[in-house]
Amino acid sequence: MSELSLELKPEGNQTKILHYLERNPSSHLRKMKSDLGLALGTLRYHLDSLEKQGKIASERNESFRYFFLISKYSEYEKNVLRALYHKNTRRILMFILERKNPTLKDIVRKIDISYASVRWHVDRLSDLGVVFEFRDGRYRRYQISTDIEVVVKFLKEYYADEWNTWSNNLVSKYLSLSSEV
Repeated sequence: MSELSLELKPEGNQTKILHYLERNPSSHLRKMKSDLGLALGTLRYHLDSLEKQGKIASERNESFRYFFLISKYSEYEKNVLRALYHKNTRRILMFILERKNPTLKDIVRKIDISYASVRWHVDRLSDLGVVFEFRDGRYRRYQISTDIEVVVKFLKEYYADEWNTWSNNLVSKYLSLSSEV
């Protein structure tokens, strides 16, 4: 086989999947199917094969099965990635970062989704160990649990557009407050 024909050889499905998971950790089956343009059966076959080879791992959480490259992430990092995958959960986490120890009511007002939905997302974040709830008098408040740097790193790395918009808004708020003084 000539060197030229090696360069023109299309990327194999398993290689595509591995590259995809490098850029999109904690993805689930349907999203991968859509993004990679593979048939569901083909994708499942290759995911199972990669798992048997020890290159990827999957974990089921609620109704989703998430896929990760093997041994790239700690358990806490996997939980953060699972949380960030869902848009509303991501928005809630960003608000908790922005606002020190918000209450559920604060989150509901900011995120503009139902109380029950916010409660579900916050409970999920708590179950994953990404946030913790504490009592402050009669209020329950929320805070990023142990490693804020991991949350920020993954937001910047995998959700750059949202991170840039959010951080620009924070800078604008800060500048407007400092100009009023």
